[in-house]
Amino acid sequence: MARADKTVVLNVRVTERQAAWLRRVAEDQHAGNLSEAVRQAVTDSWVLRRVRDEYRQMRDELAFQFPPDENGMTRGIELLLSLSLKGMTWDEADVEWL
Repeated sequence: MARADKTVVLNVRVTERQAAWLRRVAEDQHAGNLSEAVRQAVTDSWVLRRVRDEYRQMRDELAFQFPPDENGMTRGIELLLSLSLKGMTWDEADVEWL
C-alpha cells in the first residue's frame, strides 16, 4: 500500500463505541495499527461519498434505478445508496458489525 507523501495529525473526538469499533478494526485488519484503521475508514467514507454522488446524478438526470433482484426485491446496493442520500448516522449497533 502506498503511503502519502505528507500526513497531518488530527485531533478528533469520537464516541466510546466508535473508538471500540475502530480498535477492533485495527486489531482485526491492520495488525493493531489504529492510525491505519482510521485512514482506511476515511478512505472508505470518501469512496462511498463519490459513489453516492454519482448515483444521485444518475438517478436525477437519467431516472436510473437498479433492477429488482431475482425475487423482485430492492437490491441492497439500491437501499444503501438511497439511505446514504438522506444522510446516514452512526447507530449504537454499528459497533457490532465487525
